[in-house]
Amino acid sequence: MSEESRERLKTKEQRKNPGGALNNAWAQAHIGAPSSGCLVNIGSVVIVVVILLLVRACSN
Repeated sequence: MSEESRERLKTKEQRKNPGGALNNAWAQAHIGAPSSGCLVNIGSVVIVVVILLLVRACSN
């Protein structure tokens, strides 16, 4: 399966299941896998920042 067809299937599934994008971003942030999509990279950074803010708020 080519990279292009894999990306097309991923996009199609994310349209059907919007939570899938968050799951992909979370999984890539957790394992540190690089992504080809800018939105997924931004989502990964946002998730990490939110977690750090939650930890900091709960520790005070």
